[in-house]
Amino acid sequence: MNRKGIKVNTRDYFIDSYLNPKGTDTETSPRDWHSPGSGGERITGIKRILRPAAWFFYLVVVCEILFMISPFALYFYSVYGPTLNFFNRSSITAWLTQFFLPHISRTTSPMLNSIHWLSGLLILTGIVLFLAGAIPIYWAKFRHKGAVTGGLYVIIPHPQYVGLGVLGSGTLLLWSRFIVLITYITMLFLYDILARWEEEQCLARFGESYRDYRARTGMYLPQSLSKRIPWILPASGGKRVLANFVIYAAVLVSTVIIAFGLRDYSLSKISVFYTNDATVLSPAPLTDQELRAAYNVAVADTRVREALRMARQKKLIVYVVPQDWYLVDLPMETVRNVPGYGHYEPMNFDRQHYKLLFARVRTYNAGVAGRDIIKDAYGRDPIVLVKVDTISARVTGIEIPPPHVYCGRHSYPYVLKRS
Repeated sequence: MNRKGIKVNTRDYFIDSYLNPKGTDTETSPRDWHSPGSGGERITGIKRILRPAAWFFYLVVVCEILFMISPFALYFYSVYGPTLNFFNRSSITAWLTQFFLPHISRTTSPMLNSIHWLSGLLILTGIVLFLAGAIPIYWAKFRHKGAVTGGLYVIIPHPQYVGLGVLGSGTLLLWSRFIVLITYITMLFLYDILARWEEEQCLARFGESYRDYRARTGMYLPQSLSKRIPWILPASGGKRVLANFVIYAAVLVSTVIIAFGLRDYSLSKISVFYTNDATVLSPAPLTDQELRAAYNVAVADTRVREALRMARQKKLIVYVVPQDWYLVDLPMETVRNVPGYGHYEPMNFDRQHYKLLFARVRTYNAGVAGRDIIKDAYGRDPIVLVKVDTISARVTGIEIPPPHVYCGRHSYPYVLKRS
């Protein structure tokens, strides 16, 4: 076989070594690198722990978005919610459940508005990369073929890890909580550790033939790009472990700081104004005059003021939504036939009629005011739903927010405890 065509999938080599520890093929030829049935030594105890740990972190990143794209999304979310509520029990960890990018709001920033389609592109690309790396390996295993010598393995030895990383970045952009960001960074470092351990084992088993292969390929990028990235880690040993930990901590702290900056930037690009006791915002691109007009009409009504007084909560978040918009994320709809399966946000909307959801803020800082209300909030509890006509300056309806939201024709229990 031509050595230039050899592709090494070290991750699947170790899977097969674990599943088939009594393999009889002991040749150290390059074919063994990708032979799905080849044997090998069992992975050490620490590696057995790291592999499921890496998958665990990856599942934490993607499970929420997988729930949300399901027809039973909000039902699953009502089960998943207690996990987030665990972090909300302490002022030290409550910030982890907050979003740092706009989740349902249109903004004045083209960059922020492009996040949803960009996340979709990354998710699709990640799936394609992962399958392009996985299918040839497992197809060869199923057919009892020899070495996998085509596709992405000409360029990089770890296309499946790369695919999972790209897929995770897409889910992070789409569901951008701080806790998802932290688990994503952790996942990437765990995958890197696994990949390098696997390569050490391949090098020990196959020697120079594997070294020659790696000399022709990059790690996660093509070799032409990998050569431009400086290598700063020690080759091995305790110094390498310490260096990895320091880099992980530095990257984690840096990305969290950047995420807080992105949150401030996002808040500056949405339709919002602040009072001492309330954050008033709209997911729609309203002018400041339109936003204030809708809010002022609502709070001028004595019935609304009484409902707020009875709630005994001074700090509020008020969502102002066009009458013809439907958002499954907010408990506003009492009808079952919600268009768009829970999301209907026409840009050419009625700028006269609005619905306002008044919600009490859950925060550990009783003295919070102004812009800090939304930044410190770890949950919201709906109080009253108000419908207004801003042209005639009157309230057209007052309702108790429904306990369920509707996605298409289906009703789901609503948990308004998220950021």
